[in-house]
Amino acid sequence: MRTSEIQALLAQTDLDGWLLYDAHGLNPIARQVVGLKRMVTRRWFVFIPREGEPEAVIHIMEQPAFADLRAHRHTYLSWQELDQALRRIVRGRRVAMEYSPDNAIPYVARVDAGTIEKVRALGVDIVSSADLVATMLACWSPAKIALHRRAADALIEIKDAAFRLITDQISAHRTLHEYDVVQFIREEFARRGMINDGEGPICAVDANAGDPHYEPGPQGSASIGPDQLVLLDLWAKHDTPDGVYADITWTGYTGRTIPARIDSVFQVVARSRDRGVEFLAKKMEGGSTVCGYEVDEAVRTVIVEAGYGDRFIHRTGHSLGANVHDVGPNIDNLETQDRRRLQDGVAFTIEPGIYLPEFGIRSEINVLIERGRPVVTTLPLQRAVTPLL
Repeated sequence: MRTSEIQALLAQTDLDGWLLYDAHGLNPIARQVVGLKRMVTRRWFVFIPREGEPEAVIHIMEQPAFADLRAHRHTYLSWQELDQALRRIVRGRRVAMEYSPDNAIPYVARVDAGTIEKVRALGVDIVSSADLVATMLACWSPAKIALHRRAADALIEIKDAAFRLITDQISAHRTLHEYDVVQFIREEFARRGMINDGEGPICAVDANAGDPHYEPGPQGSASIGPDQLVLLDLWAKHDTPDGVYADITWTGYTGRTIPARIDSVFQVVARSRDRGVEFLAKKMEGGSTVCGYEVDEAVRTVIVEAGYGDRFIHRTGHSLGANVHDVGPNIDNLETQDRRRLQDGVAFTIEPGIYLPEFGIRSEINVLIERGRPVVTTLPLQRAVTPLL
C-alpha cells in the first residue's frame, strides 16, 4: 500500500483520512489500493490517516490475507466487535470513501448505502474519494506510459492488417464475414502477447456500425463485400503487470470513391474529435484546470451544431488503465457530469460518433496528459474514411 503517497495527498486536503471498505470483492478500488490479492468474504476496513500509522479492522479468520499490510490491526469475531473497533478509529472524523453524492460518478460509488449509514452514525463526515482514486489509480508511471505507447502502436498495425485482409479477400472474390475479421484481430493480439477484457473487438458493416456496441458473433454476422462501410474498434493491452490499455476506432469503405454522405458525416466527427484536443491544449496552456465534462461539451457542440446532436448517443470518452474502462476521469457531460480534473499521468479516449439507421461513424483516439498538455498517443489521426479497394 502506497501509504506515504496517500498521506501526502491527504495533507493537501481538509480530510482526516481515507476509509477503505470491502466485503466479498464489492469494492475493487479498495482492494487495489490495499494491494489485496486473495478473496476476502468478511467485511474489512482500512483507515489511512493524514498522519500516523494506518489501522485495519479485519475478521479473525481473514488475517492471512492481510499478512503484508503495514497497519495496526484490530481483529473482530462478532459484529459488535467490528462496530466497536470502527468507532475507536473514525468517530467524529472527516473521511473519504468510495461514495458519490447523487451517484454522480457511479464508477467510484462502490460502498453500499447501509455501510455509509453505519459510518455516518459514528458522527463521521463522509466525502467522495473520487479525486484520491483518480490520482492514486489512474495516473500512470513511466513504465505504464511506455507500455501504453507500445499497445497503441500495435493496435494501429493490427488495424492496418485487418483492413488489408478485407481488401485481399474482396479482391479475390472470397467470402468474408465480420466475425472472421474479429477472429483475425484476436489472433494478432495473441501473437503479440496482448489481451483484452474478453469482449470485442468490433467489426461492423453498414447499418451494424450504427449500433455503438454491436459485436458480431460466430453465427449470423454480416458478410463484407464491395461498396460497404466497415468500422473497426480495437482495444487491448500487453499481458504484463503494468500493462494498460490502448483503444482505437477507424472506418473504411470497400470501394474506390467514398460516398458524399459518409464523407460528410466523417468530417463532422473528425472536427469534433480535434476540437476536443484543441480545447484541452488551449485551456491547459493558459494554466486552467480542465475537467472531463468540459471536454465532452466542447466535442458535443460541434456535432450538435452540424444537426446530429440526437445521433451522438454516448459520452465522448472514458478513462484508460489496467481496465479498458478504468476509474479515472471520463470525458462526460451526458451520462454523468464528471468534474474530476484531467491531471498529469491520466489517459482517456476521445471518441465522438454519429449513428444513423444506414451506417455509423466513430473516430476514437487516446490522449495522455503529460507535462501539463494533451498528447495524442494513437497516431496517425484518421483524416478521412479509408478507401479499401
